[in-house]
Amino acid sequence: DFAVRLEKDFLGRDAIAAANPPRRRRYGLAATGRGIIREQQDVYYEGALIGQTTSGTFCPYLGGAYAMALLDAGRVQVGDMVEADVRGRRVAAKIVPLPFYKRA
Repeated sequence: DFAVRLEKDFLGRDAIAAANPPRRRRYGLAATGRGIIREQQDVYYEGALIGQTTSGTFCPYLGGAYAMALLDAGRVQVGDMVEADVRGRRVAAKIVPLPFYKRA
């Protein structure tokens, strides 16, 4: 589930999806609260643990703190608000589409 993009069209996609539906999906997070979300931080949605971040930092080009996370598939969608546990404090974040930016 981490190595194959089922959103793309390729030979055998339907068979792979039917045999092993993905349990997790990679999402982008944009911190809206104070704090920088780093790797291996728990992510909560409506009080329930739904996954963990894989990376995160402050992005000067984008003007804020951003992170990527592996979250339970189908639990959240772009625009939903989640919280990341940063050193025992919950930091609010918004689910944003990936990639964060594209080179012109």
